[in-house]
Formats: sequence, C-alpha cells, structure tokens
Amino acid sequence: MVATALMLLGVLAVIVRLDAPSDGTRITDWVTGGVIVAVDAAPAPPTGTVEGLTDGDVVRMIGGQSVADRLDVLPPPELGARVDYQVERVEAPIPVLIGRPAVLPMLQYGWGNLVFVVTLALLAVCLYARRPDEPATSPLLVASAGLLGSTVVVVAGVPALAMAVGGPLLWLYNLNIVGAYTIAWGAILAFALLLLGGRTVSRAWLAGAWLLPPVATVALLGAAALRAHDWSEWFGMVYAGSTVIVTGAMLLMLLLGVVAYRAPGHPEGRARVRCLAVGSIVTAVLAIGLWHLPQLLIGHSLLPLGALGLSGLPFIAAVGIALWRHQLFDIERLANRSLTYLAVTVVLVAGYAMVVALLGNVFGLSGGIAAALAAIAAALALAPVLRAARRGVNRLMYGERDDPAGVLAQLGSRMQAAMLPDDVLPVVAETVAQSLRLPYVAIDLPEETGGFRTIVERGRSVGTLHTEELRHHGSVVGRLRVSARGIDDPLEPADLALLRSLAGEIGPAVQAVRLHQDLVRSRAEVVALREDERRRLRRDLHDGLGPALAAIGLKAGLARRDVAQTTRAYDLLGEIDGEVKASLGGIRRLVEGLRPPALDELGLVGALRTRAATLAADLTVEVTGELSEQRLPAAVEAAAYWIAVEAMTNAARHSQGSRCMVDLRLFHHTLVLVVADDGRGLDSSRPSGVGLSSMRERAVEVGGSLVVHAAADGTEVVARLPLDLGVVDGHVDPR
Repeated sequence: MVATALMLLGVLAVIVRLDAPSDGTRITDWVTGGVIVAVDAAPAPPTGTVEGLTDGDVVRMIGGQSVADRLDVLPPPELGARVDYQVERVEAPIPVLIGRPAVLPMLQYGWGNLVFVVTLALLAVCLYARRPDEPATSPLLVASAGLLGSTVVVVAGVPALAMAVGGPLLWLYNLNIVGAYTIAWGAILAFALLLLGGRTVSRAWLAGAWLLPPVATVALLGAAALRAHDWSEWFGMVYAGSTVIVTGAMLLMLLLGVVAYRAPGHPEGRARVRCLAVGSIVTAVLAIGLWHLPQLLIGHSLLPLGALGLSGLPFIAAVGIALWRHQLFDIERLANRSLTYLAVTVVLVAGYAMVVALLGNVFGLSGGIAAALAAIAAALALAPVLRAARRGVNRLMYGERDDPAGVLAQLGSRMQAAMLPDDVLPVVAETVAQSLRLPYVAIDLPEETGGFRTIVERGRSVGTLHTEELRHHGSVVGRLRVSARGIDDPLEPADLALLRSLAGEIGPAVQAVRLHQDLVRSRAEVVALREDERRRLRRDLHDGLGPALAAIGLKAGLARRDVAQTTRAYDLLGEIDGEVKASLGGIRRLVEGLRPPALDELGLVGALRTRAATLAADLTVEVTGELSEQRLPAAVEAAAYWIAVEAMTNAARHSQGSRCMVDLRLFHHTLVLVVADDGRGLDSSRPSGVGLSSMRERAVEVGGSLVVHAAADGTEVVARLPLDLGVVDGHVDPR
C-alpha cells in the first residue's frame, strides 16, 4: 500500500511536470533571495539582447517579481511567451522563451540514477512476489518505490519558473524529493536491519528504523519554518537538512554493515551477511564521499547529481551475489532472471548513450534524430543481447550443463591426470560440482552390511538431494548424490540428463578405485597378520624356547662338575653347553630380526628414545608422544619404529643440523608420526634414495601415507598410519 502510494505520487509529479510550461531550466539549489539553476534546453535570446541563461546562474526575479517572497506572484505564462529573468551575473533582464519541457536532456541528465532505481524496483517486485512472507522484502519494496518515484521526479526536475508561478508542480516536486525520499531511507534502514540482523530484530528497533528519517524530516520542516526569511531560504534549509538526514542514515547503514561483517554465526549465513554488508559499506562510502559530504562542505558534489544512483550498484551487485552464491531467501530462479535482465539493461543503456553521443558529436545529428536512431538500434539488439546474457548467466549459475560433450571430455581428462587412484574420486566430485555449479556432491560406496558409506563429500546440501546409481557391467558399484541449487531451484531435465551421462562414465572409475582399495586393504591385512605372527613367534622364542635351552645349558654345566675331567662324559657335557650357548645366540639374533625387542619391552616411544641415544653426539634428538596405554597393532608399531629410525638416521648422517624432533600423536584412529630436523634440507634435484623408498613402502604396507617436506631450513617427514588395518588412508605421495 505504501509502495503503491509512493509510486503514484512520483508518477503524478512527472505528469504535472511534463504538462506545465517550462523555461528550459532546472533548480539545483536554493539560496536566500533566489535559486541557482542549470540549463537543460533554454532557447537563445533574441538578437540584440544580452546572452541567455547559463548553468550556475542565480535567478532573483521572474517577470519583474521576486522569486523568494511569494510562490504565486506570476500567472502561468502562455506557450511561446517571453518572460524576463533577472540574474546576478548581469544587470539587464534576460528574455526567456516559455515552451514545453524537453525530455531528452532530462534522460541525459539522470540516466545513471534511472538505471539504479529501475533495476532495484524490478528486483524488489520479483522478491516480494516470490517471498511475500519474508520480512525483508516489504521494506525493500517500499524503499524501491520511494527511490523510483523521487528519482524520476529529480530527473524531470523543477524549473525556476515554478518558484514564481507556484501551484501543484512545486509542491509535488518537493513532496517527492523530501517526503518520499526520506520514507524510502527509513525503509532502507529497516531492510538493512532485517537483512543483516535476521528475524531476531525486535519490533522496537524495526519501528525506529522505519520512523527515524521521516520524523527527523518533520522536525526539520518546523525548524526551517522558524528560521527562514523567505521561501527560497526555507527550501534551501530543508534540502540541506535532508542531505544531513540521508547522510546520517547512510552512516547508520555503514555501521550496521560493519557490525554484521564482524558478527559470528553459521558459515553459510555469515558469508551471506558479509556479502551484503560489503555491498552496503561500499554503497554508503561512495554516496557519502562523492556526493552528500561534498554537498555539505563545499556546496556541490564531486560528480554530477545525475550519477548518484551509480553508487547503489555495489549494493545491487551484493544482493545478486547473495542470491546466486549464498541462496538469499532461497530464490535461485529469480537470481538467474535478475542477473540476466540486469546485464541486458546495462548493455542496452550504455549502448544507447554511446550511440547518441556518437551520432550527435561525430555525425552532427540533432538530439531527436540521434535518440530515435539509438532507440531503433537498441530494439534490434534486444534479442541477441538477451540470448547472450541468458547464456552467460546460465553458465555462471548452472555451469556447462548446455555442453554435455565438453563436460564429459573434461571429466575424462581430469581423471586421466589424477596421479594416484585415491585422487580419482575427489577429482570426480570436484568436476561434477564445478561443471553444474552444484552446492553439494557426494560419492558413496557399498558396504558388506548392505548400506553405503560416503567416501567423498564436497560442499553443503541446500536443496533436494538427487541420487544416481553408479554401475559397472550392470552391477551397482556406488552412487552419486547431488543437491539442488536451492529450495526454489530444483534440478531441471538438462541437469538430470547430464548427471546420467556422467554416472555412466564415473561407474568404471569407481570400480577401479574399489579394486585398488581392496588390494591395499588385503595387503594391509597380510602385513598385520605377518607382524602379529612375528610378535607371537618372538614371544614364544624369547619366553619359551630360549629359557628352555638356557635351562639345558645350566643343567649340563652342573652335571659336568660331578664327573671327572678325564672322562668322555665331561667332554660331551662341555660340547652340549657350548652348543646351547650358540643356539641361544642364534635365537637372540632371530628374535631381534623378527621384531625390535625394545618395542615389547619399552613401548614405541621408549624404544625410539633408546635408539635416539645411540646416534651421533652432535645431533640432539627429542622424542615426544602422547600415546594411550592401549597397545598399538604390531604392524603399525613396527612400521612407525622403522620409519622413525630411518628418518633419525638420515638426519644424523646428512642434515648437518643440530636438532631433531620426533613426535607421535593419535588422531582419529590414526598414528601421526612427524620427524623434523633443522638441517640443510634435501636436494630436490636428486632422486629419492633407498631410505626414503623404504619408509614409503612401510607406510603403504599398513594402508598409510608418507610425505616428505624439504626446505632450506630443514626436512620434515610426516607419516600417517591407520590403526584400523585394512582401512585405506587415501593419499600416498608417489615420490
């Protein structure tokens, strides 16, 4: 209701403006005793008189009457009549021809403002039509209506003649410029408060945002009436005060944007709010810095007033980005159309202005003919520009869904470029998400229990999930799950057709990855069984056979004491004792070869500390670890031990450093081993040696990974070994 009233008020003012007689000027400012004008299309004075009106003239009298004392001192002149204007610049009066308003200069004066308010109005109407229950859409609609009505009135302008004639034109103009404009800024504050603060904003704060600019304007009108000496001074005070009020509202919006930008929240909601906050901040800074603040300080803006609306384009762009990337109001289809028509509007308006300028300045055509030819060119270009804009916006929002062959080729090339099998599925998910601009993509593999386990997941679901089965030779080997782009933007037939084609290509790749994972899992299980068997065998040899042989040797020694040294039995018992000792030495070497004894005696951390103490004296090795008392799997323990020993040995032999740090941590059922030194680092130009290859093989054997980071200030070896043997750890550095 309010938005409709504001729109009708602006339309009525424009109709009255176009119907009223005009002197070809527009009032740009009010001063005591007169008005400052700009000349749109004032005719040249008759031959023999002084020069005509120019931009910046201060008009004091019209038709021999002061323009400041009363507003109806002059009856409306007839079209074609000449009225004398008295200006400060010259003493003699200037005869001005009265005629109809010229529309083309109006459009040339305010095209930047019109682009902004028309775009904002279209966006606001579409948002309100699709989401009338969303609290922020109502104030946006009111704000756009107030800005559209007041901006159209500003573009039409009010001639200096209206100060002498009075009537509805002058009052409708000021009612829009002051009243509708401040109501619009109250709505803008409410919109910013709801948009940046969410539904938790109290009614008191919301009412304050709505009422603050209008109430301040009413107070301004009263204060100006008490202090002004004439009408022109009163209008000047009102407009200066209105600029102050709007500047204050912009500063409040700037403050809201800064607070919202710094506020914590959900990552998706925070990204949306920050996007809008940045748009609000940029808009406020541009408008205040280039127009409103200079107007208050030096009496004129740094850029033409007709371009003021361009400062609002960053805010509209922020709303567009929030619609597209962050699902503002969950209106994705609207975002597509809004971006399309915004692009068409910008291209056509810019093209129209360029054609008019080219025809007028280069070919010397009159303004009317140039405008007509430019309008014809814009009409002819509308269809191709719309098609190009739609293709561009569709690619921006929906990716390459209109080019299935290109997407399939891209997927194939990316899978071929993957260096390792474990990189394939992440590459697939990334390609599907980028190609279709999908917010969420997941790949699931079947489990033996009958369910599915998510292997790769990218993004966050914001809409309905769609599932495509992944098949290989008719058997289901997995499934591809994707999210729609938003609640209001379900997947279209073109999306579904491309997903089916992609699923046909992804199925064999998933099967290859499954076979690779089965191989790695089987290898890890074999290694685990081997290490467990070695641990058991070592325990049996160390605790069973070793003591038994030692007992036999002890008994043989005791028996030897009881027989004469000259007897054959004495020699045989000596041989038995020697053979037992030799066997014990062999068993000891066998036990040590099966598994480092220190692991079972001291644990992993203690065994590494003991081994570190045997390294070169000029290298200080510090071993730290926070391992639970629960015993690690034998294969993991042995792999970590030998990897750490090899890394420490390399540091002692080749790094020329003074310090080496060894750290062990348990993280998500994974043992993370880090060995770092402060030496000279590895030479990247030299191929990997046997030691590095051995470390990687030990990590891969248990389903883990190992990466070596070499820099000028040292080398870092990072091994990740899963405790659940048989579970593949993903990435393995191939070096």
